[in-house]
Amino acid sequence: MRCLNCEARYGLPAGADVLDEPCSACGLPTMRTERGRAFTLCVDRECESLDDEVRAAFDRVWNCPDCDGDLRVIREGHLLVGCDNYPDCETAFSFPRGVVDGECGCGLPEFATDNARRCLDATCERAG
Repeated sequence: MRCLNCEARYGLPAGADVLDEPCSACGLPTMRTERGRAFTLCVDRECESLDDEVRAAFDRVWNCPDCDGDLRVIREGHLLVGCDNYPDCETAFSFPRGVVDGECGCGLPEFATDNARRCLDATCERAG
């Protein structure tokens, strides 16, 4: 997203919708995006961070399916959940768009996305 009156640019997460409501802190537009649940945040990551909100909601909420360690929310180019026992356990999953809507047959959370349901583990065959 680019500012009409200046040179500022704001990268939006995939699937984010820009809203008509201004940010109460800075006046820039807000956006709505889903990462485990719906978040409404400022488009400026310096003002409000999606990473921080996802981390506050989901860090250490789920257990690693391989070693029973905690899954941590991290950013490595994109949002991930990875085992806190790294490097001994290298389990990691890309944090999907959509909202958590139950539990997959494998025990990990299941997400309702725009098109379907999927497990946190995108390769899981037990997702609804």
